[in-house]
Amino acid sequence: MPKIIFQKTGVEAEWTGDDESILECAESNDLDLDYGCRMGNCTACQQPILSGEVEYPNSHSAEPEEGTALLCCSIPKGNADVVIDA
Repeated sequence: MPKIIFQKTGVEAEWTGDDESILECAESNDLDLDYGCRMGNCTACQQPILSGEVEYPNSHSAEPEEGTALLCCSIPKGNADVVIDA
């Protein structure tokens, strides 16, 4: 299982697939990150990805800037850890 590492806060969370998104995983680990729509439309949850990759299992209308991810609708891609600048 990959880990989600929130670098600025020092929180590491194991991705079990129980949460629907990286944002929900953060919230399950008592992190309060910015978000708006929770559907990938407003980009309020956009954060830089320092390493690893994410994917979007559901449709979303906003396109994240290069090197970032929409945490509300993304999940880790594969089994590699994902390091987020949050």
